[in-house]
Amino acid sequence: MDLGAPHGIRFRFEAGLLRAVLLDVHRKPPLPVSEHLTAEAGARDLLVDEHRDGHVRTVLKQRFDLPAPAEWRLTVAAPGTETGDGVRFALSDHVSLHVSGSSPCTTLDDGVRVALPAGESELHVTVTSAPVYGVADTAVVCRPDQTQAAAVVLSCLPGFAPLLVVEDPDPRLDQRLAHLLHQTGVRRAVLLCDYDGDLLDGLDLVRLSPDDDLTHTAWRALREGDPDVLDAPPGTEVQALHTALHTGRPLRFAASAPMPEPVGSDTDEAVLVEDTGTAHTLVAAQYAHHRRAALVTAPVPDLTEVHRVVAEEQDRVTAAARAIGDAVKGIGFVEALWRYLSAGDHDPFAALEAVVTAQVPAEVVHAVGDRRLTAFTTGLPYSFVRTDDANWTRKPIGHVAADPTLVVLTELYGEGAAREPGAFSLLFDTTAPEPDGRRVGHFTHPLVLSGTDASPEALATLARDLPVELVFFNTHGDDDGIVLGDQPLSTIPDLGHRPIVVNNSRRPWTEVGREFLRAGARGYIGTLWAIPPGLASSFATTVAHRLTAEEVPAAHAVVNTGTPGGIERSYLYLGTVNGRLDEWRDRSTTDGEAALAEADLLGRLARTCPAPLTTVLHREITALRHTAEQRGAADTPSYVDVLLAELALGGDPALADRVDAALHELDLPEEEAAPRRALRHELTGRAHEERGEYDAALADFEKCVERGDACRDRADVLLRMAHLLVRQDRPEDARRAALEACEVFRTRGARARLVEAIGVLGELSGDDHESALRYAAEGHEVAVELQDRRKQAEFKLEECLRHHHLGNLDAAIEAGVAAVELFRAEHDDAAELTVVRELGACHRDLGELETAQHYATVGLALAERRGAPADIAACHDELGRVLTSRGDHAKALDHYRHAVELSVAKGLWTQGAELLPDLAVGAVRANDPGALWTTALCGGLICEVAERSTWATVVPLVVDSMKRAIEVGPRELTERGMTDFAHAVTAGNRDEMPFQVGVLADVVVVLLAWLMDRTDRGIIAFARELDRTTGGVLNLENYIAVPFAQRSRHAAHGWTHTA
Repeated sequence: MDLGAPHGIRFRFEAGLLRAVLLDVHRKPPLPVSEHLTAEAGARDLLVDEHRDGHVRTVLKQRFDLPAPAEWRLTVAAPGTETGDGVRFALSDHVSLHVSGSSPCTTLDDGVRVALPAGESELHVTVTSAPVYGVADTAVVCRPDQTQAAAVVLSCLPGFAPLLVVEDPDPRLDQRLAHLLHQTGVRRAVLLCDYDGDLLDGLDLVRLSPDDDLTHTAWRALREGDPDVLDAPPGTEVQALHTALHTGRPLRFAASAPMPEPVGSDTDEAVLVEDTGTAHTLVAAQYAHHRRAALVTAPVPDLTEVHRVVAEEQDRVTAAARAIGDAVKGIGFVEALWRYLSAGDHDPFAALEAVVTAQVPAEVVHAVGDRRLTAFTTGLPYSFVRTDDANWTRKPIGHVAADPTLVVLTELYGEGAAREPGAFSLLFDTTAPEPDGRRVGHFTHPLVLSGTDASPEALATLARDLPVELVFFNTHGDDDGIVLGDQPLSTIPDLGHRPIVVNNSRRPWTEVGREFLRAGARGYIGTLWAIPPGLASSFATTVAHRLTAEEVPAAHAVVNTGTPGGIERSYLYLGTVNGRLDEWRDRSTTDGEAALAEADLLGRLARTCPAPLTTVLHREITALRHTAEQRGAADTPSYVDVLLAELALGGDPALADRVDAALHELDLPEEEAAPRRALRHELTGRAHEERGEYDAALADFEKCVERGDACRDRADVLLRMAHLLVRQDRPEDARRAALEACEVFRTRGARARLVEAIGVLGELSGDDHESALRYAAEGHEVAVELQDRRKQAEFKLEECLRHHHLGNLDAAIEAGVAAVELFRAEHDDAAELTVVRELGACHRDLGELETAQHYATVGLALAERRGAPADIAACHDELGRVLTSRGDHAKALDHYRHAVELSVAKGLWTQGAELLPDLAVGAVRANDPGALWTTALCGGLICEVAERSTWATVVPLVVDSMKRAIEVGPRELTERGMTDFAHAVTAGNRDEMPFQVGVLADVVVVLLAWLMDRTDRGIIAFARELDRTTGGVLNLENYIAVPFAQRSRHAAHGWTHTA
């Protein structure tokens, strides 16, 4: 049995006792140990915790409950040292083992012993592993033309010393190199030239002048003792450095020196370098030495003819695919394409093979032989070398066509860095089935993204936050650039987890590949010409299987694939011949364990990722959970964590019952079960809350907080409870919950969350304005500490409102002015408008009407700029009130009319009803019968659609406005007003009208009869019945008892009406 994270340090047990520690997380051999325990009865629980902080630190926690004392021993093949809290063993390969516990630990000659008491006790075995990189601690900086000087300094340094060649600055390249230098432990740099960039920040600098005695100067600066110099003639820098590194002797160049003896190699690997004469070529010598490979130099090729032939071949492939069309699919299309290209016994690749082979001398071909090859090249596709005696078409070849130090340093970093806790492949492809990477111990979960799921943002997020090891692009636009969804990939995002990238594009493979490598890729598989998407997808599926399930290097994965028609020859690998995905040697992880680990990673990402991706993540978490269930991994705490991750994404509510059942079956210790139970209730509480099931939500939240500190975000749950308790009219309980949340945030030092909790307490203060002011002052103080201007503004607004309620108008104005300035700085027009309106009200209450009018005018301008009808109407009404207070009734009436008419026109019925009385009173004050008819008409329209609570107050106002308009208005206006009202409000079949509209229609009948002096007994009885059904608020019977001629100012001779 193995315990531990699937991609971490694992503990191997045999017959219930610890027998080895598996360190494949850093590609280190297992650490043999032997556990002995004399206890014959009792209980022992095992738990593994892992932490990563550059190192990987894993703790095996053993909890004993024994009926009698016992002895525990661990045999370790290394001397132990007693520490204050246990015994530590310093092992080789940067590994340490530490034993500690509740009982004293004693060192033995071959390990450690612990006397376990009867009852409960704990014992921890902590294993720490640090990465080991094959990189020297010193980098060398030079210009491209300083090849000789750089070779001398590099020969004085053991290991692979990063060579940084200063050329045209590229911020992304420098950033990537700086990261690698830091990660691999480079601490100093030798400067052979001036350099003023940021690449060397934090490094100790050694400046050397490339003079005649550079060999001795560099040796004294970098090494100890006297050097055993190796002389070499100028012009042989690459081979000479290779020999110098092999012999450990520093180089010195002299015209009369003999050529150093070449280094032989008995490996199956060769390194070819085109001798451009620049310092970059020295990296090839370093890499050949690091790999113990044969080093072969070649002349710089002329690529003119190569580019011409590649372009012609691209045109032929495109024409062939177009000629075949869409009728032929799958393998049939591949065979048809090959037949088309080979028509007339034509070898499709003969021309390209001829121009490439012509650039490679026969002695170079012979020196490489059958070895697999890393070619440091300016852009020659060496897989097309073919002679009578040699055929490189199926030779594994890695091409290093740019940034050689970056390529090699990325590889060396990967050889030492810790394994990622999981692995994913991103497939941007609409044609391919998902590759099956789950075999024989190498687990990578494929994420297929197409259509709306694919976007540059999705690539950036997933590549940044997930351990992505493979990316495949098979989605290209008309210009053959990568298109994700409907958006071109204009900038390659950071690929910090070093994936291998597969891209089907005819854009120059050296240029596109270089950009991906600078973004962080460890290698790039590209094409010389575009391949039809279906064929590219089939090829990528094969390559992905070989990279993952078979764990072969990428340069091997793209040859001998068995792809019909020679499609594989279109593809080249940019990187060394050894570039590969991480290998897993111990093969102890099951696919069920890996599925749970990957689902956990997706769940963590889902908490913070952009909304469009959560659907994809939810889908994949569910798929991984099903895999774990099928593979028998549903009996672990990790499985419960995956169920909770699904629940957090809005999964089936029945998952909560499965969580409960799984926790019951597992019977975990309370400290492990409690956080999971608390989270389960938090998540189901949130789901109930979102569905409006507030009682159920509150019940779940209460169960969550009952778990105490096991609730991962207890204060947040308490805040949610506070809001729900207010809904249940339990203000004191709500206040206690919010106060407790505040205390939790204060204890944790979570100042940002504390501000939020204080705000909730202010909201819960209700009419207790003094308490609300204290909370606002405290919240503002914390917001100032956090430099959170928005929160400062919100608390100042709260101060302004509360002071206004208490009548502290000067204090309210002071707080309001501060709030306006803060909201304005945040460009929050809506909040600024709220404060401006409040300031206007404060000044109006102070009697400072001129200032109040200023704020009302500013508020109206702000509202019109925002274009919000409700705000514009409210500001018109407020300005009307100020003008009314100043006695300017005519201007005030204009604003009241604007406010009501805009509200009605925009369907803001409730607001219109609230503003209607101001219009009615303003019309009376201005003695404007036309405005009274506007009041009646707008009120009637509101009554047609408003709720009863609204129209019940509007109907009497409408009728009163009609009465007053009739009394003070001329006959013509009254006739027009009655006609307009009847047509707009009361037209139609009386029996089909809503009650309130019917009442208004009946009122029109009564008033018309009264106007025409026809108030007979029937009309009087009708008016009496209307008064009865409306509770007497209309007072129609008494009103019509006085003839129209006596009430109206303009009715000397009666009134006639024509409908």
